[in-house]
Amino acid sequence: MATADAPVREGERLDYLDVLRGFAVLAIFAVNIKAMAAPFAYYLNATLWPGEYDLLVAEVQAFLIDNKWRTNFTALFGAGLVLISMKADAAGAKGTGRILLRNSWLLLFGVAHLLLIWSGDILTVYALTGFIAIWFRNLSGRTLGWCTLGIMTAALAWTSLFGVGPAFVPELGAEVSAIMWGSDPAVLDAETAAYLGGVGGHIQSRLQSAFDYLVMYGLVGGQFLLTLSIMLAGMWLFKIGFYRGAWSGGNYLLLAIIGLALAWGLEALHANAMATSGWSFEAFSLYTPVATIAGLVGAFGYAALVGFMLKIGLKLRPVAATGRMAFSNYIACSLIGTTIFYGHAGGLYGQVTNLQLMGIVAAVWLAILIWSPIWLKYFYFGPLEWLWRSLTYWQVQPFRRKDRPAPATESPEPA
Repeated sequence: MATADAPVREGERLDYLDVLRGFAVLAIFAVNIKAMAAPFAYYLNATLWPGEYDLLVAEVQAFLIDNKWRTNFTALFGAGLVLISMKADAAGAKGTGRILLRNSWLLLFGVAHLLLIWSGDILTVYALTGFIAIWFRNLSGRTLGWCTLGIMTAALAWTSLFGVGPAFVPELGAEVSAIMWGSDPAVLDAETAAYLGGVGGHIQSRLQSAFDYLVMYGLVGGQFLLTLSIMLAGMWLFKIGFYRGAWSGGNYLLLAIIGLALAWGLEALHANAMATSGWSFEAFSLYTPVATIAGLVGAFGYAALVGFMLKIGLKLRPVAATGRMAFSNYIACSLIGTTIFYGHAGGLYGQVTNLQLMGIVAAVWLAILIWSPIWLKYFYFGPLEWLWRSLTYWQVQPFRRKDRPAPATESPEPA
């Protein structure tokens, strides 16, 4: 490993993390687009979609993607904190200062993304949670593992109580379901009108959404604590070699089978409960803990599956290139989605079925898998990766490839 206080050099990158991050950014867009194309309630309540096959599409999304790839994305951020700190400390610099500066810039990027592009921004949450996670980075693997287990257990208990609460308190259930489940048509109409209107209305609506998520869902609902525990899990998995592709192919395969079997079993239980209840909000509320745990074990299963695929020789270079440009690709997906659906441009908000959304997703996936390798053929970084790294190290990083040795490029750190 390089000892300079600079991003990891191109030849020192870990293919495992690039590929895992690439799959994550692609998969996340396949569910995020639902919240770009229609009111937020459509993201949770699949029966609101008008198409004949939309419910089936939503169930496939739940089985394959929901909570699973976002969990890996979050854990990879934690792994990146460890790596950057290790490099800075080895070079005689202060790892804490480097990470604090990096997170501060990410917070600015996140706030800009949240206010100007899309309310579903995750960068702000990562930056804020990262300010706490950095203080765990120097723990031994064993100690970090126990801390992760304890904090994750507490977070699951907290989020579960918050999640099931509306099912037992009718007044609260009615209030929450109006916003999250679409039980009040006036709420759906107001959100649709806001995003089919001008940019000023978009920003006002995003401000309200940001408050609801960061304060009610994040702090009161325990999501910040759960995010912290997932980041710590990423740190731990990196330290024990799992997130570095260092385990054997057999171990990765076994863990992939176990993790995905458990996740899909829980998803089947969840889907059956929803179908039996006629997709009631009460059933959704009661089974919130099941969906959360399915996401956690499913993320672990997918991470192990990626390790196995690389161990048997699959290169997956376009996916790896996508992962190396995860920050730029993540923002690009937001720009594409909001441009298609919001009133300042395409104006298709609320007019597209879930099945049709998957056609858009497929086209965007293909574009990303094509443009990412081509871009990296001529440039060392994605555009936003270059800007973030230059600001983090207070030094303009080389950008365009020329006939000279490869400069530093940063390793495992998702947007």
